[in-house]
Amino acid sequence: MSVPTIKDVAAAAGVSTAAVSLYLNDRAGISQTTRERIAATIKSLGYVPRANGRRSAGEGYVGMLVEELPLPIHSDHFYAQLLRGIHAEAERLGYNLVLSVLDQTQAGLPRVVAEQHVAGLLAIGGGDITDDLLNRLAGEEIALVAVDNYSLSRHIDSIVTDDQTGGYLATRHLIELGHRRIAMILGPDKYKPLVERYLGYRQALREAGITIDEALMQPSISRGTPRKGYREMQQLLTCDPPPTAVFAVTDRTALGALDAIYERGLRVPDDISLIGFDDIAPGAQTRPPLSTIHRPNYEMGVAAMRRLDTVITGQSLIPMKLVLYNDLVVRASTAPPDVTR
Repeated sequence: MSVPTIKDVAAAAGVSTAAVSLYLNDRAGISQTTRERIAATIKSLGYVPRANGRRSAGEGYVGMLVEELPLPIHSDHFYAQLLRGIHAEAERLGYNLVLSVLDQTQAGLPRVVAEQHVAGLLAIGGGDITDDLLNRLAGEEIALVAVDNYSLSRHIDSIVTDDQTGGYLATRHLIELGHRRIAMILGPDKYKPLVERYLGYRQALREAGITIDEALMQPSISRGTPRKGYREMQQLLTCDPPPTAVFAVTDRTALGALDAIYERGLRVPDDISLIGFDDIAPGAQTRPPLSTIHRPNYEMGVAAMRRLDTVITGQSLIPMKLVLYNDLVVRASTAPPDVTR
């Protein structure tokens, strides 16, 4: 027979898993009758709470689950900042961190969860960390926080940034400069934040009364190659007339687009304005420096680790989605269009 879980106890006792958790953590919120029923069910099922599950703050290991990346994780500017924030807060709270790369060839749950090596789990990023996987993880007896991702079909603790507003701010900046033919280099649909940036782009165009031209919306075709955005920009430059400004879904994409623009003999921002998203360090060092949307990745890591600690220690039973603001950073890669051309 399989080992009984908290869900089994809840089902057998006719209560919610939250009620069982309140009982296990000796917290208020359930009646004495319910407590006695849960206690009797635990005894009859032989349920044993996970040894490294709900425990005092500052104890245990925390897992960090990420999808397999084309670059080493610490070489990726987004992950590097995020992990610094997670590590700083984990160290303050007294946790040890365990990094786990998702193995798609492995059936079932990630090993770090299946073998109960950690008290809590940070599921970082989207892509291969799908809604289905998040929902299966949430069904386990483990504290879980999704970072830069969330489930559309289940309430799961999540820490994200306001990417739709960020996409709106980037596009509105170009509109306020006087641009009307504004293209966007899109990202893969499997990443929710990239889709939300696209929605923000469309929102800004609609608000300004600018007709949405599907020809100016360039899908991702680089698939994570080192010059991401290069081929996409080449495609956009074949438009007649070409765009006067481009919003690239990430700074990495914008850097590849910049190469394609210069290769064509054009100048930024004289011939075409360019804005990215993420505010990674290389973007500030390009010629010209890249306008972008600053994303508080370090702070997102801190908030994620702090939230996971509250779940591990039983301080919070109601899942929440915490949204951090993004900010527009204007540099020299964006300027008014040349109306004489």
